[in-house]
Amino acid sequence: MQKRLIALAILAASASVSSQADIVGATAGAYMWKQSWDGDVKAGSDSIDMNDDLGYDDETGKSFYVALEHPVPVLPNIRLQHTALDISETNTLNRSFTFDGKGYVATNTVDSTTDLSHTDGSFYYEILDNWVNLDVGLTVRMFDGEVRIKNQTTGDEGAIDIDAPIPMAYVNARFELPLTGLYASALGNVIAYGDNKVTDMTLALGYELGIVGLELGYRNFDVQLEDDNEEANVTVDGYFLGLVIDI
Repeated sequence: MQKRLIALAILAASASVSSQADIVGATAGAYMWKQSWDGDVKAGSDSIDMNDDLGYDDETGKSFYVALEHPVPVLPNIRLQHTALDISETNTLNRSFTFDGKGYVATNTVDSTTDLSHTDGSFYYEILDNWVNLDVGLTVRMFDGEVRIKNQTTGDEGAIDIDAPIPMAYVNARFELPLTGLYASALGNVIAYGDNKVTDMTLALGYELGIVGLELGYRNFDVQLEDDNEEANVTVDGYFLGLVIDI
């Protein structure tokens, strides 16, 4: 009798673990993002236009993420994402300006780099889980970037650092469309405080076959940061093509 009870207990525990394992999910994705850069930066009295002064145009970046959802109600689910968001260019100036205390004169040739690459840690709860899947939570975004302008003529180099952690609201929604395998999704990270504002919106249309999905989407990243006499007002947007694995 005792052996039977032990066997039943083992079977019950195994079934419990199995049922929990069935509702533990992991998602991983990656995409290539065709980026169009626009905006201006300031470190001093002059505003430097990224297109007219630095010659910025288009760039290609990458982003990849992984998310883990679990059955424990009180603990948030986790999503980690890294986005490569940087551009470098060489351009001949058509006007004079100052940046970070350095003087740049018309006809000077400058090398510049703007790096807004970042890593997101998102902690969220699943609010809806049917034909509409809705997640809400908090993202902590870590920037590890800079704006750097080097004068080839004089050798002077000015720079500002963009490396602060920023908390942001997180909303992620997915809509299953009537046609089998098709879905639409929208992801947003937003914060606004004082003169600072960061808005990051992603829209995508996907087709899922088994555990693999293909996505075509559009992402718009807009950042307005101000610190003393340093400012960055930058918009990066464009279309992306990605691969998603959902298990």
